[in-house]
Amino acid sequence: MEDMKEYSNIEEFAEGSKINASENQQDDGKMFIGGLSWDTSKKDLTEYLSRFGEVVDCTIKTDPVTGRSRGFGFVLFKDAASVDKVLELKEHKLDGKLIDPKRAKALKGKEPPKKVFVGGLSPDTSEEQIKEHFGAFGEIENIELPMDTKTNERRRFCFVTYTDEEPLKKLLESRYHQIGSGKCEIKVAQPKEVYRQQQQQQKGGRGARPRSGPKLEPRI
Repeated sequence: MEDMKEYSNIEEFAEGSKINASENQQDDGKMFIGGLSWDTSKKDLTEYLSRFGEVVDCTIKTDPVTGRSRGFGFVLFKDAASVDKVLELKEHKLDGKLIDPKRAKALKGKEPPKKVFVGGLSPDTSEEQIKEHFGAFGEIENIELPMDTKTNERRRFCFVTYTDEEPLKKLLESRYHQIGSGKCEIKVAQPKEVYRQQQQQQKGGRGARPRSGPKLEPRI
């Protein structure tokens, strides 16, 4: 019952929101979990790891095209001591597979994220409405409203940049926000080169999938 209570706690916010909000910062309670079975769910992983301490966030990374697990994920414990408990155990087995938990490392050499992507934005939403909504979380540096060069109309997304990274922590606790007349999805904005790489990987990754999870570095 205690494990289920701890699992229910993480349902109160968007999956991965707390992990994503600190991806460029070192968090001693964060772990990378590799070697996951394609069938392992977020619930399975959370319930297994809850025996080592309270889990406040958990996410399994999926292929953006197929929606299937990529064989790894991240977990955030409330206390850093829980990470030590996980690492003390030499072998971890979940859904018939040996999994590979490691301390997650912050991305090095990059500034903390200050820019968010806002998807599903209605073109009739005014800049003032956008500013009013996102300004409630912190000081805005810039709002980008991309135009469709063919139709000369606003596209259904925008970018919001803050003066510092703090507002993103609160903002990303909810994946969807009601802005103007519609519900919008909020994500950390990726640099153009990262976005291009992801697009290329999606185009080239539609073939047969490997049977075991990929061996990846514990970085997000």
